[in-house]
Amino acid sequence: MTYPPPRPLTDLPPDTARHAPHTNETRLDPFRALVIPNAGRIFLTMVVWAVLMAVYSRLMEEQGLEVAHQYGLWIYLSGNLGGGLINYCVILAGWYAVASRWWLRSEEARVRYATEGMYALLPWKLLLLLMVVLSLIGSALTYQAWSAVMAHTDEWATMRKQMNLGGNLLISLLYSTGIFSIDYFRVRAAMLRLRMESAQRLHVEAQLQRLQAQMEPHMLFNTLANLHALIETQPGKAQDMLSHLIDYLRATLSASRTGSAPLSDEMARVQDYLALMQIRMGERLRVIIDMPADLHDVTLPPMLIQPLVENAIKHGLDPLPDGGTLHILVKRDHDMLEITVRDDGQGLDAARATPSHSGFGLSCVQARLQTSYGPDARLILEPGSQGPGQRAPHLRPGTVAILRLPTLMPALPAASPLITP
Repeated sequence: MTYPPPRPLTDLPPDTARHAPHTNETRLDPFRALVIPNAGRIFLTMVVWAVLMAVYSRLMEEQGLEVAHQYGLWIYLSGNLGGGLINYCVILAGWYAVASRWWLRSEEARVRYATEGMYALLPWKLLLLLMVVLSLIGSALTYQAWSAVMAHTDEWATMRKQMNLGGNLLISLLYSTGIFSIDYFRVRAAMLRLRMESAQRLHVEAQLQRLQAQMEPHMLFNTLANLHALIETQPGKAQDMLSHLIDYLRATLSASRTGSAPLSDEMARVQDYLALMQIRMGERLRVIIDMPADLHDVTLPPMLIQPLVENAIKHGLDPLPDGGTLHILVKRDHDMLEITVRDDGQGLDAARATPSHSGFGLSCVQARLQTSYGPDARLILEPGSQGPGQRAPHLRPGTVAILRLPTLMPALPAASPLITP
């Protein structure tokens, strides 16, 4: 099988980069790349396995099964932990001695290690042979060490009759096989979750880009239509409008390359759009913006506020001869960011009766909220302050659009903790 060359760390999806066993920094340091991410996990597995085997052996003693002499839990525990530690050191050191050379020489091996975990670094036949040989070496060392320690105890005379090197080699091989089989499936499961999360993240980001690509032409077509209407009647205003449009498109193009933007940048684009509209509408459009300075750095997906402003102007204020007032209020409500776009225009019922009212911009905003935040964010569209039952003949109903989203933008999608492979 031919593997593609590895991508730089900055090109990997965020989760893959965070959990990948090698980075540009560790590429020249195999110890940091190979041992540090794996040693602690395997050691913990070894300790748990040793304790479980010791408890199992003690239970067999109490049941009188498969044992000719009762040694006690402490002997089983110390024997399993000591033997496991010796095998752990031998196998890890031997694997590192071979794997580091393979890792340094083969770019293909580094790609397999980064995408499939430590057990894919070496060819499987070499890995299997290496594990068997190292397990046998560790077993022989364990036998010698255990003999030297237990020779001074009362249990040694009975234990020596029951122990032999061949049986100990078989037990040690099965012991190591159990530990590394468990770890192998843990690593495979972790890498599978990692790939699934990376694929899901890419899918979500593609959805956001598609929605944003749909929204930007929608706004651009509306602005160009307004520009066309001004060219013959008010060429000076048309030039100013074109200048603001260029600034707006430049800022929007920059924002489209990122998945999030500070609120201050988002509001700057909204103000560019409002400048375009004020050139066309003149004094018919009055704007009030209230945004505390401490919210400037809150991040959110780009192009969420501008469609609400465009909707309020196009369907609420512009149809009226004298226009009206647009009020944008940004505030924090505990851990939620609340953005309110209020107009005193013709109201929801009249806007929905307009043939040009498609609701496309609002639908895109709702879809992007769902994709980015799930159920934690929502868009509320309701009549203005003088709602049903409170309207006076001389007051226009107006419309209020409320955007509520968390002040902390989650990852796309939020990643669950993984075992470092």
